[in-house]
Amino acid sequence: MGITRHSNSVGPITIVAVSILVLGFANPVIGALSPGGCVDFESLVAGTITNVPGTFADSGVTMTTGQYQWPGGTWTSAGSSVVTASNLSGGMGNDVNLNNINLEFDFGRPVEDLRFFFGEYGGNINLEINGDFRNESNFSDLHGLWVGGTLVEVVGSSAGLGVVRISGVVTQFAVGGQELWIDNVCDATTSADCVEFEDQPFPHSFYHGEFFVDSGVLIELGEFFWFPSGSTTAGSCNVSTSLIAGGSGQDVNSDNINLGFDFGTDFGRLDLLYANLGGNINLRVNGVMANVANLSDLHMTPLGGAWITVQPPASSDGQLIVVGSISDFAIGGQELWIDRVCISDRALFSDDFEFGNTNAWSSTVP
Repeated sequence: MGITRHSNSVGPITIVAVSILVLGFANPVIGALSPGGCVDFESLVAGTITNVPGTFADSGVTMTTGQYQWPGGTWTSAGSSVVTASNLSGGMGNDVNLNNINLEFDFGRPVEDLRFFFGEYGGNINLEINGDFRNESNFSDLHGLWVGGTLVEVVGSSAGLGVVRISGVVTQFAVGGQELWIDNVCDATTSADCVEFEDQPFPHSFYHGEFFVDSGVLIELGEFFWFPSGSTTAGSCNVSTSLIAGGSGQDVNSDNINLGFDFGTDFGRLDLLYANLGGNINLRVNGVMANVANLSDLHMTPLGGAWITVQPPASSDGQLIVVGSISDFAIGGQELWIDRVCISDRALFSDDFEFGNTNAWSSTVP
């Protein structure tokens, strides 16, 4: 069976020194990816080819080549992976070209925040996370989707380069393409600051115009707006040990009141656990207020220049994720419980290019 190529190829890309055919490394180094570590392929020899089936290792991670699925659903075992020094993924040093082949990574442990560089120059993309297999034309088709219980976010440039970030627990991961280069497959977990409401006495309630501090974060109590109209300043924020929000220890109940969080800094991502047992929701990002019947109404929508995702998308409880440049955040409900309000110091990928070949990126990439 021949290998299908698409017409949107980059053209005459030359890969040098590919005369070494390796069907599998003998006794690959098996271990685990270190916390914050990266598979950067630097321990491999440029020009090394691996066919199906084959195995190799880098940075304590074992990688296995496998069948690749073309756009029509047909599978092929005729592809190959090639270690190159071409930097066509936007990284530095070695990268790997996946030519009609899938590459599965055994990290040796669950990875909670996975990121990798890519350069796609033709053909379709295979991506599998936790057993959830996807076959798409481009990585951009996966942006904002939940795959295998994880959130996939993609930023790309007009030059075909980009970064994929996978937020959530990854226990199984494979990726492949027809004319695809990848590099810096990293555990990109960063430190986060969380408000868990453990500093507050139980039982206790706060009211409109009051404030309290938890984990060094100032929380102010404000007016709540009913749906579709009307408002109140008679609500309360109640410290709870019910664990209704899905966290541990203490959470808080917003009873017709808004909680405004002052983290003392701008940040790039916020997520929280919630349970809405009745009534409407107020959500404010960067001064823009949304007043909706349910948080799920905001799933996959912009607000205040940020992007809102709710997981699961159609549920009264779960996780709210806000991604963007955020300087102001508030939330409230009529019967809303929240816990683990966490921020991360990274905007979407903007801190992930320090190890890349930045000269290769177009100006459209942050």
